[in-house]
Amino acid sequence: MKSQIRIAAFLVSAMASGVALSAVSGVQGTGGTVEFSGEIVDSSCNVTTGSKHPTVNLGRWAKTFFTGTGVETTKTPFTISVDNCPASVKTVAVLFTGVTDANNPALLALNSSSIATGVGIKLYNAGSAPTPITLGSVSAATNVVSNKADLKFMADYVSTTTNVTAGSANGTADFLMVYN
Repeated sequence: MKSQIRIAAFLVSAMASGVALSAVSGVQGTGGTVEFSGEIVDSSCNVTTGSKHPTVNLGRWAKTFFTGTGVETTKTPFTISVDNCPASVKTVAVLFTGVTDANNPALLALNSSSIATGVGIKLYNAGSAPTPITLGSVSAATNVVSNKADLKFMADYVSTTTNVTAGSANGTADFLMVYN
């Protein structure tokens, strides 16, 4: 009886092995290795209280201002500040994320509760010649000086269609700090 159980167990495992091998069947070639590297650091900078949840007022614009696709409003400046940076942090940047506009994925979409349509929100690195920041891309880096940094940005509305409709036009972007 024990030998019959052992034979049955052997046959079941042989069949299971065949099933497992058939799951990886196909042409196989030489593989390689993946090496991961990184560093665990003592700490990062602190985003200042006023910078954790800023509100940027992009103003009120007549829908007739948007005379075609790609028309931009005046850029509104805003700042994200960090302090208490450890000595190991030399530069800091920001990674903005959020829901992208359906017509222009470089732009932040308006929140679903917004009533206006046909516009998105464009983000910029501030400066004498502001440069656009595509959502999901890291902003320009800012040097940390005396354990602090003020990252300067701008935002504006951009028409994404030829038919802009009136109403609330709010958007929400999340951000992560990127060091060195």
